[in-house]
Amino acid sequence: MFDSDEDLEDKPPNGIDTDADCEESEGKEPEATALMLSDEMPSLVQSHGNNLKQSARERKQAEETPMWRDVDNAVSESVEESTTRGDSLEPPSSDIEVVQKVTSAASLIRTEKGNVKLLDQNLETRRVVRDAIIDAKGHIIFVNAYPELVNKNQVSLQSLLTVAENRGIKAIKKRLQTDAQYAAILGSLVEPRIPLLRRDLKVAACANIDSYFRLSNNIVKAKKLMEQHAYVYALRFNSNDNALPIGKKPYQGELLIFLLHDGVFDGAKSIGIRFSARFVEIARNKAKRPEVPIPLLALVATAIYAALFWKTLGSPGKFNFTGNQFSETYVFHVNFLKGLKKDAPGKFHCMMADIFEAVQALKQKGNDHLASEHRNALSLLDLDGMADD
Repeated sequence: MFDSDEDLEDKPPNGIDTDADCEESEGKEPEATALMLSDEMPSLVQSHGNNLKQSARERKQAEETPMWRDVDNAVSESVEESTTRGDSLEPPSSDIEVVQKVTSAASLIRTEKGNVKLLDQNLETRRVVRDAIIDAKGHIIFVNAYPELVNKNQVSLQSLLTVAENRGIKAIKKRLQTDAQYAAILGSLVEPRIPLLRRDLKVAACANIDSYFRLSNNIVKAKKLMEQHAYVYALRFNSNDNALPIGKKPYQGELLIFLLHDGVFDGAKSIGIRFSARFVEIARNKAKRPEVPIPLLALVATAIYAALFWKTLGSPGKFNFTGNQFSETYVFHVNFLKGLKKDAPGKFHCMMADIFEAVQALKQKGNDHLASEHRNALSLLDLDGMADD
């Protein structure tokens, strides 16, 4: 449900296509267009005399006029870039430069309306943008879940530079560093995907708070859980289904563990699995156990708070989780966890490792359930009794 790398529901405006995982474009590749251009290079006839008749001069003038066939609009931006910089196109050498720009990994292809769609770009650009989206989501998990509070543009640019460097695509890296407009265009393909993990977690929290917190559409209970941030604790319930926080188990509530699993670690392509090596690095602590990073835990806690807030409003059908609306709650949880780490480091690391183990246990439980379901289905199968050819 929340495989963040494959989510294609939200597409940003202005014709930008963020489907970074698709590897093949249905349109022509720039290399094919470049070959077309090379076949269309105009040849000029040089004059060697001045005493020609008028009819011969007219014929020669016609021969010296370059004749071009129609070219795919996909390469129009390369010519436009040259002319806007004031470069003169003097055939034949400057025409060759245009071809080189089209075949470069750092070239951009625009639609007829001037938009940049990811699926229209060359393979190198598509791969860099795709990996940059994943890298930026790693920033959310391990560094800062609300990069808008700093500079989301810089997060996108840094991810693009990191990926271009790792992939060894020097042309894209160099142009990102020297061409601000190019960097902004590629960044616009990455930035809209950064907040999707936050949105998915909040939507999942809204769908599950009634059952996990036994609210029964009780707004008073929802408000009570928001007091002192009781919602992050493991809970026990009295005979009236009122939640009672277990003080020695902060950030270990069942809903929190479920959201970590379902939104971050569920599936081979989930963002948590993609960054499994980072969790191994975190395990290099005194306990020698993987831990949930502070930004991720604070983000999930914020998603639960947002869902409870939605509940106190009467669960409206339309409720936007946009921008940095709940960033103050996120900052509170980050500071609370950092304070706990400083004041009681041993207990902090034990808690974060226990949370990670609880998520993995839930993942294993899900796998065991699927295996059991498969066995139960097979028990009904009567192969011997089935008809055969």
